[in-house]
Amino acid sequence: MTAGWVAVSTRGGALLRRLVGLAGAHELAEAATWSQARSQLAATFYGMEMTTGCSRAEARSAATSATVWQLRVLAGWLPVQASGLARLFAGPTEIANIEGHLASLGGATTDAPVSLGSLAVAWPRVATTTSPEQVRAVLTHSAWGDPGGADPVAVAIGLRVAWARRLVRQVPETSAWAKGGLAVLIARESFAFGRDIAPVTGREIDRLVGKGWRQAATIPELALVLPTSAAWALADIASPADLWRAELAVTRRLTAEATQLAATKRPTKGTVAAVMALLLVDLWRVTAAVELAGRHPNPSEVLDAVA
Repeated sequence: MTAGWVAVSTRGGALLRRLVGLAGAHELAEAATWSQARSQLAATFYGMEMTTGCSRAEARSAATSATVWQLRVLAGWLPVQASGLARLFAGPTEIANIEGHLASLGGATTDAPVSLGSLAVAWPRVATTTSPEQVRAVLTHSAWGDPGGADPVAVAIGLRVAWARRLVRQVPETSAWAKGGLAVLIARESFAFGRDIAPVTGREIDRLVGKGWRQAATIPELALVLPTSAAWALADIASPADLWRAELAVTRRLTAEATQLAATKRPTKGTVAAVMALLLVDLWRVTAAVELAGRHPNPSEVLDAVA
């Protein structure tokens, strides 16, 4: 293993020690007011770009920017042949940017996009588009691939399936997390929303988890026809109302396995991917806590249910 992998693994371990963590997220969520929570968040590395008196939306954006910056730092230590790893884990932020852009094209007021710099796949070109059809065309000619439609729902589903594909292909250690998340997505679209998945996206799903999902009439049936690498996320899920538990199961398995993998400190691609995954989990917890602080009578209970 090269010196580059040793260096990035060491740097990654140092980053993990700076995370807010579940306990810190609970502290943040339990703040009596947003002003108090804002002060707490500003004292962490997520506060690097926070301004005095910023709104919750601005704080979320600042926290996301801080995470992207940490991914860029790690990217700078990666061996040249693995430079795309940090770009892969910046995927959720790029998806959020693209979804926000589509919403703004439809007349909605949205949060400002987060700068991705060198970690962008298609965002700079998407940002210049003036119609949903142009967005689809740009994505089709990028690593994201054709989302199967130009409407926001098709793009949202297509991007998430594409991210699962990229994770499985580039980092096999993430396969169970990616496919478990994909199982939840299929269940939600099919049984909670009753929406058809675009043919192009459906074929991507076929390649990842087989074609059995197409015939399932209920969530338990879906769990039976999916491969075990994906079905585990739907264990004991009987109805769409229970899918929040499946989402939580994916997050918890990802967190547990990534924490164990990162703790090995082995200078490998899988270890660095685990560090990057934990950065995303911590960001998710923090943004959830930002929304809860000073607003909910039982914030810790809600946080435990979503993160």
